[in-house]
Formats: sequence, C-alpha cells, structure tokens
Amino acid sequence: MITLILDGYNVIYAIPSLAKELDRSLEAARTALIRLCEAYRARRGDLGQVYVVFDGRGDGEAGAHGRQGGVTVVFTHKPEEADQRILRVIEAERGRGPCVVVSNDNEVANNARAFGARIVSAQEFYRAAGQVTTPGRQPPADPGKATPSARDAQRITEEYRKHLEGR
Repeated sequence: MITLILDGYNVIYAIPSLAKELDRSLEAARTALIRLCEAYRARRGDLGQVYVVFDGRGDGEAGAHGRQGGVTVVFTHKPEEADQRILRVIEAERGRGPCVVVSNDNEVANNARAFGARIVSAQEFYRAAGQVTTPGRQPPADPGKATPSARDAQRITEEYRKHLEGR
C-alpha cells in the first residue's frame, strides 16, 4: 500500500480553489483539503495511510493529531516544522511500502527524494484527486476553452476532411 504525505499549507496555497477557501478562513481551507484527500483515498484502492501535515497552529492545538475519513491530520510542535515532520513520517513508514510526498517546496522534495520517497507536485495531485466528482455531475468545463456542440464538431470535422482531400 502507498503512503501519501501532503505538505498541507504548501498544497493549499498552490491550488487556487483551495487558496480561495482562505477568504473564508484558514480552517475552511484545511477542511477542503482534508475532504479532497478523503474522497481521493476512498476512490483509490492502493492508498494505505494518508497524512496531511501542517505547521502547528498558534491556538494551543499544535502537535494535535486527528484522523478523519482515513486521513491522519498532523499539526507540528514548535520548533519542528511540517518539512521535518514529513521526513519523520517517511522514516516511520519505511519498509511498509512506497511513500509519495505532495509538495511544490524544493527543499521538501529534495529531502523526501533523498529518503526514498516519490514526489508529486500539488497540481499533479489536484488533477488526480480532482477527478472525484459527485455521481451524475460533470466536472466544470474549463472557462478558457470553448467546447463546440456535437453538431458543430461534426461540421468542423467534415470541413477539415474536405480541406485535407483538396490538398
């Protein structure tokens, strides 16, 4: 089974839809990330442990651990930072299967790689995890990309075929 470890705040700030949750609150952004991880883990059959590691909160909950929907949420104690805890998790999981670390932080990526983990960018993770949709709903279309109707697509294909035949 794969152990998935996310650099929590790094992922939140790297993904626009998660960063947008910061307008509501930091807790809303953390919750959105954790829910995304829960859905992703539920969809995949090869994920064992999923950890989301955050730098400790200043509100007395530093060092708190919690498990939500198969996702272990970790807040570090000062002076330990999330980067250091991620490496400790990799060490603790060594021998149990592959570890994948999700982070865009070069230092985290380089250190995790040195510990034998595979690195996935926040965007790569989000693309994979974002494929989780509510049954019956399609993922939102890319607003920068026009999608032709089936009739228009057929017309364009026919025009292109004629163009190629005329060469």
